[in-house]
Amino acid sequence: MPTPPTDRARPRFARMYERVSPGMEDEGMAQLRDELLSDVTGDVVEVGAGNGMNFFHYPRTATSVVAVEPEPHLRGLAERAARLAPVPVSVLPGTAESLPLETASADVDVA
Repeated sequence: MPTPPTDRARPRFARMYERVSPGMEDEGMAQLRDELLSDVTGDVVEVGAGNGMNFFHYPRTATSVVAVEPEPHLRGLAERAARLAPVPVSVLPGTAESLPLETASADVDVA
């Protein structure tokens, strides 16, 4: 099966980020995410969702989140995180250069 053109496999980075991100959350990143996302309302597009760590910090005023992640391993982790998020999240393959969305379909963008 050919690799989709939106995939950007970076297996070493993806596995390293998977290991270090929980510690980053404990060291203050969770608080920063809360602060940065606290005023989000409406439909959100998140570019470069990584492993989905932001998903747990979106307030209920976020109607929906479309998360775009080009790295396949991180995208799989984000899909799992999306199932536990307090707001509806869909995770799609894609890159910032070619978002799989209609123009002006989001109220907020997070990168």
